[in-house]
Amino acid sequence: MSIWENQYPESTEYAHFYRSYIQEVPPTNIIDLLNSQMHEFYTFINSIPGDKLFSVYEEGKWSIKEVIGHIIDTERVFAYRALRISRGDTTELPGFDQDEYVSESNFDQRTLANLANEYLAVRIATVHLFQNMSTEMVTMNGKASNTNVSVRAIAYIIAGHQQHHFDMLKSKYLN
Repeated sequence: MSIWENQYPESTEYAHFYRSYIQEVPPTNIIDLLNSQMHEFYTFINSIPGDKLFSVYEEGKWSIKEVIGHIIDTERVFAYRALRISRGDTTELPGFDQDEYVSESNFDQRTLANLANEYLAVRIATVHLFQNMSTEMVTMNGKASNTNVSVRAIAYIIAGHQQHHFDMLKSKYLN
């Protein structure tokens, strides 16, 4: 049995503002879910029509390329947090300003294939990170963005965050 079976995080393992992301994810083996999300989202990215890539559903919102880049950046930040916490690092980890990260990026100048490949590389690395953790590592807690969080919760936040934006892309950008 995988250490990720029956590992749904308790509400005490994460800040309230992550609840909506975690609720996007059913109680499941998170490694299996991260893998299936990877294949589905990679296929989806590559199917986006070129004439839609700079679409926004409302003034001031990110373009489709920027949303994809935001998913990549956020996963990288959260995987880094999981790495540090799982290795026993007790340093409080800072938050990050998602809007500043996107505004300082060049996502809109990159090709869709380039973004898709970077997404794939980041997700593969994330899966390998979590897949090779011990039970002790998975249940470790640390502090990030001024709140307590467990490694287990971070895995679910990553999956839920992507699902949230995937749903937004399908319903608000490409409907």
